[in-house]
Amino acid sequence: MPAVSVVFVGPAGSGKSSLVATYTSWATRKLLLRVAPVNLDPGVEELKYKPVFDLRELFTLKDIMRMYGLGPNGAFIKASELLAERSREILSKPPFSELDKWDLVLVDTPGQMEAFLFRPSSNVFLSNLRRASNTVVAYVIDASAVAKITDAVFLWFLYVLIQIKTGLLIVPVVNKSDIALNPQIIQTLIEDPPRLMEEVDGEGIASEIIPELIEIAEKTRGPLRTVMVSALREDDMEKLHTLLHEAFCVCGDLT
Repeated sequence: MPAVSVVFVGPAGSGKSSLVATYTSWATRKLLLRVAPVNLDPGVEELKYKPVFDLRELFTLKDIMRMYGLGPNGAFIKASELLAERSREILSKPPFSELDKWDLVLVDTPGQMEAFLFRPSSNVFLSNLRRASNTVVAYVIDASAVAKITDAVFLWFLYVLIQIKTGLLIVPVVNKSDIALNPQIIQTLIEDPPRLMEEVDGEGIASEIIPELIEIAEKTRGPLRTVMVSALREDDMEKLHTLLHEAFCVCGDLT
C-alpha cells in the first residue's frame, strides 16, 4: 500500500515542527513504522528531527533574499513559487520517489502558513503530492492561543479557508494540550459548534459576526472528534495516529 503523506500546516508557533519530530519518534518506537519526515521550510535554522528530504538542500530563505534582493516576507512568497516550479524535481527524490519503502511521510511546512498555502503555487505542489500518495492535511491548532470564543472561531475560519483552498482531506489537531488555556471551547467548537451560541457576548461587529461564523463552523466541521496532543510531553500520539488512520478508511467513524 502506498505511504500516507500527512502535511502539517498551521499558524506560526502552533508547534508543527515539534509535532512532526515527536510523532516521528513515537510511531517509529511504539509502532515500528517506517516514518519519513520532510522539511519544506526554507527558513528554519534548526530541526528536532532528521529529514529524509530537506528543502534547504535546494534553496534557503537567505539564498532567496540575497539572490532576489527581497526581505523575509517577499522571500517566503518567492520560496512558495520555487517550490511549485520544482515540485516534480522534489517528488522525484526520496522519500517521494520510493513510497513503497515508507508507511508515513510527514511533511513539515513553513511557519508563515499564508505564504505557503494562500498562494496559487501551493496547489501545484499539493496536487502533485496527492497524485503520488494518499494525502491528508493536519491543521495544527495552538491550544495556548485560545482563551475565548473569538480566538477559537478565528482559528477555525482559517481551517475552513484551507479546506476551500486545497480541496484536500483536512483534520484538526490541537497541540500544546499541556498548556491549554480553555480546552473546553476548542472541543465544543470542533464537536458541537451551536452550543457556543449561548456563550457569545460582546458588542458591535463581534456580536453580529461570531454567530454567523459559528454557523459556518457547524456546516464545515464534518464527523470529527477533538484530538488534543502535546508534542512536548508526547501525550496522546496514539489518538493522533488513530485519527489519521481512520481518515483514510472508507467506513471509518471519526465521531
